[in-house]
Amino acid sequence: MSKDIFIAPHIDVVFKSIFGNEKEKGPLMSLLSSIMELPLESFDELELLNTELIPENIEQKSSRLDLRIRLKDKTEIDVEIQVINQVAYKERVLYYWSKMYSGQLKKSDTYDKLKKCVVINIIYFEIFKTPRMHTKFQLLETKEHELLTDQIEIHFLELSKLNEYNRTIENEVLIDWAEFLSLRKEDDFMAFKVRDDLPEHLLKAIEKYETIKDNPDLYFEALNLQMGIMDQIQRLDDATNKGIAEGKENTQKEIAKNMKEQGLDDQLIQKVTGLDLEIIKNL
Repeated sequence: MSKDIFIAPHIDVVFKSIFGNEKEKGPLMSLLSSIMELPLESFDELELLNTELIPENIEQKSSRLDLRIRLKDKTEIDVEIQVINQVAYKERVLYYWSKMYSGQLKKSDTYDKLKKCVVINIIYFEIFKTPRMHTKFQLLETKEHELLTDQIEIHFLELSKLNEYNRTIENEVLIDWAEFLSLRKEDDFMAFKVRDDLPEHLLKAIEKYETIKDNPDLYFEALNLQMGIMDQIQRLDDATNKGIAEGKENTQKEIAKNMKEQGLDDQLIQKVTGLDLEIIKNL
C-alpha cells in the first residue's frame, strides 16, 4: 500500500484524529459552532468523553459513538459521521440520543437533573426530501408548533447536497467545513488548502490532517477503512443495478405473457419485449 493514495478527511479514524484532539479543540469548537449556530465561546470549556454507551443489563445492545462531548452547561453532544446509508438510520439516531439522555441519571437522581442532549449527523447520502443540506429537529406540537422541550436536538448535515443553493443560505463557516469534509481527491485538497479565505480553525484542521501520513499505523488503518468503504459501496451499487435489471426483465415477462394470452405471434412479442424466444416459449 502506497502513501500516495489520498485519504478522505471523513474516514472515521481521520475524523476522530482531527476533531477528537485533546490538545487542539479549535477545529471541533468551530465545527460545532457552525452547525449549532452558537457563538464560538459557547464551546470554550468542552470536554471530550468516553464514547462507549454502556448497556444497563446484559440483554441490551451496546453502542459506541464517534465523538461525545460535554459543554460547560452539561449539554452532551454526539457527533456521528456516516458514509453509507444503513437500514433504519433515523431510528439508530434516536436510539443513540435516548441512551445518552437516560444514561445521565443515577439510581437516586430526580428527572430535573437531566440535561440537553444533541446528536449531530454528518452524512454522505440523502434521507430527506428538503433541498436544505442542514436540518435541525426538535419536538414540536403538530398544529401550533409549540416546543415541548429543548432537551432533544438532532441535526443532519447531508453533504451530498453541497450546492449553490445551500452555499447561499448557510453560514460561510459551515460551508467551508462541508467542503473540507467532502474532499475525495488530492487535486481538490491541494486547491482547497491554498484558499486565502479559510477560517483559522479550519487551517488548524488541515495542519492536523497533513500529519496523518507521518503516523504509519494511523495512515494504514485509515487506508484499510477507506478501501473497505469503497468495496461496500461497489457491492451496494452492483446489487442495486442487478435489482433494476431483474425488475425490468420481470416487467417484460409480464408484458410478453399478456401478449401470448391474446394470441400474438412469438416473433412479434420478441420485437416488443426484447426477450429471448426460448423465454417467451416457456411462459
